[in-house]
Amino acid sequence: MSRFQLSLNVEDVEASVQFYTKLFGVEPAKHRPGYANFVVADPPLKLIVIEKEGAPGSINHVGIEFGSGERVAEETRRIADLGLPVEVDEPHTCCFATQEKAWTQDEDQIPWELYTVTEDTAHFGASPRGGTPLDFLLPPVSVEELEAAVADPDTVVIDAQGPGGYDAAHIDGALDFRLDDVEAQASTAIVSKGQRVIVYCSDVDCLGSEFIGTQLVDAGYTNVGRYPEGIEGWVDSGRPASVGAASVGSTTTS
Repeated sequence: MSRFQLSLNVEDVEASVQFYTKLFGVEPAKHRPGYANFVVADPPLKLIVIEKEGAPGSINHVGIEFGSGERVAEETRRIADLGLPVEVDEPHTCCFATQEKAWTQDEDQIPWELYTVTEDTAHFGASPRGGTPLDFLLPPVSVEELEAAVADPDTVVIDAQGPGGYDAAHIDGALDFRLDDVEAQASTAIVSKGQRVIVYCSDVDCLGSEFIGTQLVDAGYTNVGRYPEGIEGWVDSGRPASVGAASVGSTTTS
């Protein structure tokens, strides 16, 4: 049997459990600190509530739970053949269960999970991309896409390195965003919630682009991507970075 899954970000799991127990007339199938899920027979639904993983009242992700890994594989092949983006996860523990799954996303970058549960576990675990898959929340772009974005007046490129990073090295044309008051800065720098935005940080280990990008998505911006390799990857690719009035890296592009 298959059923629809809805995963919600909530402020208080205990308050949510009280509400949804009354709404559905069933107790949660799993209830742990910061997490609960409800298995509803009619209509077929799995509702998950997760505490403090995103803005309360927002969608963490949606999905379909299947009865077997074979069905997940079949559906994954089917949607891939239709041209939808697909990413297959290695089996891992997430949400107090060992799962086999794949991900896709719609045009508004809402993540959809196709999965099956192979066994329950005593610990929460984590998706390789976190509670909301990062690559679906903030789709990665290539260095070529970033280069084209810098030259496109309709695209906003944001430097998310934090204090001192922009002055040390940045992409010419990028905007220096502070790590606080992200929404206020966005309201003056980004024309509309649907405008294309690309965020980068210093390197693959820097979390600034994830931090700012997530806040933009939570604020309702719907076309946000990130360049994971940061300024280090940009320079390593042979592209120039500005340091004050100087320039580092080759001016050759490919």
